[in-house]
Amino acid sequence: MSDIHFGDVFRAATGLASPYAYQCRLACGDDADPKDPNTLRRGSKCDSKLINIPTGLGKTAGVVLAWLWNRVEQKRPDWPRRLVFCLPMRTLVEQTEDNVRDWLTNSNLLWRGETDHANRVGLYVLMGGEEKTDWDLYPERDAILIGTQDMLLSRALNRGYGMSRYRWPMHFGLLNNDCLWVLDETQLMGVSVETSAQLDGFRDPSGRCCTWWMSATLDRGQLDTVDHREPPNGWPSIVLGENDRESSPVRKRLEARKTLTAAPLALNPGIEKTYAKRLAEFISARHQKETLTLIVVNRVARAQAVYSALRKRGLAKEKLALIHSRFRPVDRERHQSLLKSSADRIVIATQAVEAGVDISARLLITELAPWSSLVQRFGRCNRGGEFTDSAEVVWIDVDTSGEDLANPYAAQDLIDAREGLVQAASDVGPASLETIHVTAQRVIRPILRRKDLLDLFDTTPDLCGSDLDVSRYIREGDDSDVQVFWRALAEGKPAEDTPAPNRRELCRVSLASFAKFLGAKSKPKVFVWNALHERWQRADRPRPGSIYLIELESGGYSDELGWTREPDDKPTAIMTQGETPESYDADRETFLGRWVSIQGHTSDVIAATRILISAISLTENESVALETAALWHDVGKAHPIFQQMLRDGCTPPDGDGIVWAKSASGKGRPTRKGFRHELASAIAWLIGGPVNATERDLIGFLIAAHHGKVRLSIRALPDEEAPDSVPDCLHARGIWDGDELPVLALPGVDVGPIRLSLSFMQLGDGPRGSSWLSRALALRDRLGPFRLAYLETLLRVADMRASARETSNPQPCIR
Repeated sequence: MSDIHFGDVFRAATGLASPYAYQCRLACGDDADPKDPNTLRRGSKCDSKLINIPTGLGKTAGVVLAWLWNRVEQKRPDWPRRLVFCLPMRTLVEQTEDNVRDWLTNSNLLWRGETDHANRVGLYVLMGGEEKTDWDLYPERDAILIGTQDMLLSRALNRGYGMSRYRWPMHFGLLNNDCLWVLDETQLMGVSVETSAQLDGFRDPSGRCCTWWMSATLDRGQLDTVDHREPPNGWPSIVLGENDRESSPVRKRLEARKTLTAAPLALNPGIEKTYAKRLAEFISARHQKETLTLIVVNRVARAQAVYSALRKRGLAKEKLALIHSRFRPVDRERHQSLLKSSADRIVIATQAVEAGVDISARLLITELAPWSSLVQRFGRCNRGGEFTDSAEVVWIDVDTSGEDLANPYAAQDLIDAREGLVQAASDVGPASLETIHVTAQRVIRPILRRKDLLDLFDTTPDLCGSDLDVSRYIREGDDSDVQVFWRALAEGKPAEDTPAPNRRELCRVSLASFAKFLGAKSKPKVFVWNALHERWQRADRPRPGSIYLIELESGGYSDELGWTREPDDKPTAIMTQGETPESYDADRETFLGRWVSIQGHTSDVIAATRILISAISLTENESVALETAALWHDVGKAHPIFQQMLRDGCTPPDGDGIVWAKSASGKGRPTRKGFRHELASAIAWLIGGPVNATERDLIGFLIAAHHGKVRLSIRALPDEEAPDSVPDCLHARGIWDGDELPVLALPGVDVGPIRLSLSFMQLGDGPRGSSWLSRALALRDRLGPFRLAYLETLLRVADMRASARETSNPQPCIR
């Protein structure tokens, strides 16, 4: 037995004296005792469970270090490779990233891009914007992913917000296989909780995926969904035990007092117009110097108004912060740094500080909110029990006679919470709150069903370029977001080479607010990228999760206040460099700056595939299918259209004797709109591959899908043209029925010539057997959407890794 135990790992990572008892149970099993090193040398079972622990007691450290202990230190094969930490808002993502980075660094486990990543852990953040990360290129590597519910759950549903649509299936496959999902602060996640429960119910246990739901105010009823029923003995749970409560730090937090009083003003229609000014006067009178006063209101616009009223009273920027979710990261950083400082300060915030933010105010002033939200807000006051007798919570009543002032909450939830405050009387410390029970109103929410999930497997847009909308499964109907960024546009519209935004430019905006901005009398100039037509076009209506470019002069944003919707508020431009959004015709990995033959590239992809197969547990048939698909995946590049594109403006160094896969040029485009070499490769396999090959249809699908652009269905795209000589010729994705591929030398085998047939795109059985659609649907239903996408991802990873290695030693282009 090793001399190292979980307590050693915990101390090395966090610098704290010892883990709590519940953290030991999470990592080492139900009977683990922090006082008994022998019990801390074991591991625990990774199954789906609930973690119901009060605020401020190290839930994040508990789950991260439990995963590190079992997966990395003990190398337990039954624990997933990826820890997926899902949070309701960006501020929590940034804070969690900082903590996890420190723990990995302290433990000498952080992977920093070294060639050898054995015993190292990658750390990645998913928050929107086309950030260049490579987490999806290393499915065999241990990694921690931290992101918002929008970014992570949209990817788990095959509709990833803020990313290339052609990469959706990779994230769909990877986030539904070999992952431990942790949903933290579930009381703020709404319908995402039900969606995560359904996904947990859909996943095959052999995919090695489980989910932990975590909150101080966990609503267990949300997890009891139609395909994820509560077990007869209840959900496996982690709660505070007697050993935890005997701990001095825990006892200090649980017994911390927080005096409760009602504010002398209330939010009602009679004072709505003067509310911000009156609240600012009350704040100024009650704030004590050299302490933190935290004010939490329910709407962003009210937070901005109170902040502005305090500025008008002469409070300096250096002592006043505004925290909400409608900032660009670059502008939020100043406010965030003041929030976390120890200086004399007043912070105006929305729900963005309800959970996970490690601050401790002497005075907390909060508007009436649902009980679970109030409990979280109370946790930001006297968090560590450091204010022995001066901590105060002041609550502001909200008129509940109608829904207007109650928004974004239901009036009944506020009425129930008001009753809870009456029960609390004069104290809302953790010990007092344990005696108060407020039943949350049941909410009828959209439930993701298996049919919905199967429909989402197809990533082909409809004829209008639209996709199935997953927003109703990620946030409440009136809580959906878009992302926006601003650019100075020389001619009032984006140029063709306008780069995609990076994360620091993006601002999240509610769908309702953005719709009002679009319809304003000022007629703002707003654009969205159309991937089918490969251009920026004027936006006419907002779609959840989409990214929009706003002309700088159209305004709508203040650097100090965030999103305001006002045309007179114009943000400071942020300079950015990056690639243009990806189009359907684009083949970025083809133009590497050097010439590579099909035979050479295929050898590289086969080698990369074998490395993956050796590292990941696959069946024999799956391994054979992947290697065969790697052999055939680029046969279609021998097509004359593709070879002509490679030579566009650049002559290969060895003349015409070699069939090329990669070009030293960087400007080629196919002469046929929508041409996809991978469709030619898949058809070539189905026609020219061994008839008795095992998993023949799976091999064909993997070949076709290795760029994410040809998958479940085959049809001609808008504006595609048939050959003039045969107007009724079958055609799709730039391939014409009857096209021919020449003889091609592959590693170990020659193939061709092959005459391509598009009879596969026709429904029903044809002269060459079942249609492409029926073959693909049969695969999806037999293997399941998660497994099929995972196998699809492995071939794509091998291809992308091979291409990355081939970019070294660029060659000059001979023109």
